[in-house]
Amino acid sequence: MRARVVVLIMVVLALGGSSMLAADDGVPSGNIDPRTEDLFADLEGSLFGAESDSEVDEVLMESIHEDLDSIDFHGDLKGEEKVESIFGANPLTGEANPLLNTSHRKRWLSTAIAGVGYDNVEKHLKRQAKDLEAGKVSRSEWYDHVASCTKICNPVVQGLLYEHVRQVATHPHVLLTFGTGSADLAADDLRSMERFVDSAVSRGAQFLLIGRGSRTGNREFNRTLSARRVESVKAELRRFGVASEAVSGFWLGYEPPQISGEIAQVYRIDHSLDELSRNQSVMLVAFR
Repeated sequence: MRARVVVLIMVVLALGGSSMLAADDGVPSGNIDPRTEDLFADLEGSLFGAESDSEVDEVLMESIHEDLDSIDFHGDLKGEEKVESIFGANPLTGEANPLLNTSHRKRWLSTAIAGVGYDNVEKHLKRQAKDLEAGKVSRSEWYDHVASCTKICNPVVQGLLYEHVRQVATHPHVLLTFGTGSADLAADDLRSMERFVDSAVSRGAQFLLIGRGSRTGNREFNRTLSARRVESVKAELRRFGVASEAVSGFWLGYEPPQISGEIAQVYRIDHSLDELSRNQSVMLVAFR
């Protein structure tokens, strides 16, 4: 099946013409407990890995919540890997995600603090950090803990995944879809991608690639296929003249979030694409 491209170039500001959002635009509003700064300092490197909000969309948040709670890494070799940061075991919630910044992370950490109090959050996270340092927490155990820690870790991780979806939606992006088992882009897709890239490069953009494999079939195969899809798009970006340092990427196998119907609506993805097609894909995002 030929890969299809759903071009979703979203013009995000109209101030005398189109402009591109910087990744740190849209700083969350609301009161942030000043002691959050102390918690960040005490647990530097352990929370998220190496270093404007509208009201929350409850339907979107519930979709992410259900996806996150459904994850089961038991029996998966990747689930046995040890994790090194409290909130960074998912690649999209860690510090390496250029669409998230410190303000986004503080917002959702402050949400947990507002719910159960600073002292409880501090005690819990320091205990988690100690277990991480001792190499006691696997990826499978991390997801189990996030699902069960409904007052602290779950709201933070869920909130960061929500924030990531919002950031993708408010930046120019294009969804590249692939055939089952394929990492090849068709010629018409490449032409559409080239137009997207040319427009973004002219504005000084960098690019984030988020590869996905569906959750049907063998997990390890899908994870490898997801990586191959990202590498395929990276190769085309190089061919278009994009410098390698302007490109970053992640690939998700079983990890959330999948592009659910709710997320597809936020991304304004073609309604004709079913869930399988949406998640056999690479999301290409332009940001500054």
